[in-house]
Amino acid sequence: MRALLILPALVTPVAAAAADAVKDGPVLAAAAGPAELFVELVINGQAGGALASVIQDGDRLMVDSDALRQAGVAVTDTGKIDAAHWPGVRATYDAAGQRLLLDLPAELLPTRRISAPAEARMTPIVDTGGLLNYDAFLQVADGHASASVWSEQRAFGTIANTGIASIGGVRDGYVRLDTHYSLSREEQATEVTVGDLITRALSWSTAVRIGGVQLSRSFALRPDLITVPLPSFAGEAAVPTGVDLFINGYRQSRSDVAPGRFVLDSVPVVNGAGEARIVTTDAVGRQIATVIPFYVAPELLRPGLTDFSVEAGALRKNYGVDSFNYRRAVVSASARHGLTSRLTLSGHAEATPGMAGGGIGAAWAPGLWGALSGAVAVSEARGVRGTQITAGYSFTARQVSIGAEHVGRSHGFIDLGRFDLGLFTGSARSDRVSIGMPVHGVGSLGLGYIASRVRDGSGARLGSASFSTPLGRRASAFAAVDYDFGRSTVSAQLRLVMPLGRSTVVSGGVAHEANGSGRLQASVARPSPTAGGLGYSADLAWNTRGSVLGQASASWRASRVQLEAGVASSGAAQSAWASASGAIAFLQGRAFLANSLPDAFAVVSTGMAGVPVYYENQIMGKTDGSGRLFVSNVSAFHPSRFAIDPVDLPIGAVADHTETRAVLRAGAGAVIQLPVVYHRSVTARIVNSAGTPLVPGTVATLNGSRTATVGWDGVILIEDLAGTIIVEAGSGTAACHATVASPKDGSPLADVGVITCR
Repeated sequence: MRALLILPALVTPVAAAAADAVKDGPVLAAAAGPAELFVELVINGQAGGALASVIQDGDRLMVDSDALRQAGVAVTDTGKIDAAHWPGVRATYDAAGQRLLLDLPAELLPTRRISAPAEARMTPIVDTGGLLNYDAFLQVADGHASASVWSEQRAFGTIANTGIASIGGVRDGYVRLDTHYSLSREEQATEVTVGDLITRALSWSTAVRIGGVQLSRSFALRPDLITVPLPSFAGEAAVPTGVDLFINGYRQSRSDVAPGRFVLDSVPVVNGAGEARIVTTDAVGRQIATVIPFYVAPELLRPGLTDFSVEAGALRKNYGVDSFNYRRAVVSASARHGLTSRLTLSGHAEATPGMAGGGIGAAWAPGLWGALSGAVAVSEARGVRGTQITAGYSFTARQVSIGAEHVGRSHGFIDLGRFDLGLFTGSARSDRVSIGMPVHGVGSLGLGYIASRVRDGSGARLGSASFSTPLGRRASAFAAVDYDFGRSTVSAQLRLVMPLGRSTVVSGGVAHEANGSGRLQASVARPSPTAGGLGYSADLAWNTRGSVLGQASASWRASRVQLEAGVASSGAAQSAWASASGAIAFLQGRAFLANSLPDAFAVVSTGMAGVPVYYENQIMGKTDGSGRLFVSNVSAFHPSRFAIDPVDLPIGAVADHTETRAVLRAGAGAVIQLPVVYHRSVTARIVNSAGTPLVPGTVATLNGSRTATVGWDGVILIEDLAGTIIVEAGSGTAACHATVASPKDGSPLADVGVITCR
């Protein structure tokens, strides 16, 4: 996707000044015969320091083509080129400055690509350790108590297992959910998973749970990769020019370009329609602005990029009920490939004994008008063939967003998700259209239409309209109307949202024409602060049948656990519940208690207590008595900044480095070393046997290995040595020896007084 920007040719002030300097004299000095000159090449007023040998022969200036290429001139000829008679080129020989001034057209200047500097990739780190996530839940309803504990056990970066242990419920005991082993290759952005997994699906295929092996592309491993095709903007400049790039009104980059063509590739990732504004500024401050619209379709892949997933194993049944219920063998494969910047192809295939299916699809962005997608899939099961046709359209802009999709399945079409259920007879279809747009100065409007027909012949057609608007500076209102075309009935709702301090109050009502029912509802909620604290919520509802429903809950988030409790009432039924969730991480030979840890985490080790620790410029706390601080919820595969604040370190405490960047793997932990050490120093005043201070500048040897220099009044500084220190000062007849006893529990700058050197 490329837009073209043409800048008018401008006369460079440097070239003009140079030309003025030599315009009164001849361009070429007369010569009796060929003469070799060594000159500096100045291209369109820009001197790059390139020297070239020029043969002056009468009115000709012969320059070697290799020298021109080295100076950045896009020439294809070989051998010597007569610069004085070069079509479209003005050559001026400045004899006084020993320069050859060349004014070249844009087609002879190189094309420069201006891209954001690529960040140096860092290897993810992971240390040996383990993790236990847990969520314990207790409920008492109508005098009956039940309890369950969900838990996850994980060995860093390798094996993970989840399950639920329950008592007093429908089934008592332990049910295993998922167990898998993962191996990641960040450089190739690939991942191998063995065990329980979910097959990867395209937008027009379905996913199933299996027990087996999966090889897939995982772009989450490489957040530095740009997967969607982004626009680039080309232009040309006749003189050295500054180029500013604005995307949707915000400046994204500024670059200085040399004369010639240039291509701007440093465009940030955006979705949907956008507007690029390119402002060029020449040496005298003249500006030219060019506005170029563009469209970025997130459905597409960058040209040449491939996303894929291949799975093989056994279909899992009764997930969440049975720990080991694997049935028929299955294989599945999906892939997407960016063919061009406007076209991405996709394909899928799957099979199990008695059934096989597959299809192909494509996503196409024709320009500034959104993206079209479509796919055709076929299947055959038990001698019955079927087809599925999928078509969609999406458009996103600041003024409007549109989405439409059609899915039609013929009689007999089946896939892995439905085959084992026997759902392979009868046709089905669904259609969906949605439109969202802001209403200037008022609010936002949403329209939708859904029509579906399932395999048994039943169906529904629904239309909806919603509108939200701010009320003053803080409150807002939301209204929605739904119409059932089949029943010719209307339902509507109206809600008022108003912040109250750190809480949010919501009130409103819902009415259904079909059964004449209605409901009034009010709620107040305050989420627990991320840094820790109290949160609560309360809901109360009354319907036209006279029933009153209500519930209330409170939560307390601490650094090591989150506690919740609540009660609910629904007519004659009442219940109460309580839960506790958190994690125990095992790292560096210690156990750390924390809130749930779905992502990566780290332990910052300084070796000193009370040191402030920062993660991404946010204060995380201070190190404990062992000099460590646990940092939870670190973004995996992102170069994260860890730092300490050395301002309040005690005297004598020194940090070799106060910050570092590290990349951590998902679901794993690592130790970040930012050591703080004490440098104990001892000062002594060395005098000779006559009591006279040693001469300043005298070199002394400490314990036979290290040296120190004697200062004024014989003062000597001894660093990082403990116990008895032997000092040998001077040399020859002036040499003497002294013994300094460093205090064991002295201050970092202890002064042991006068020491006699004999």
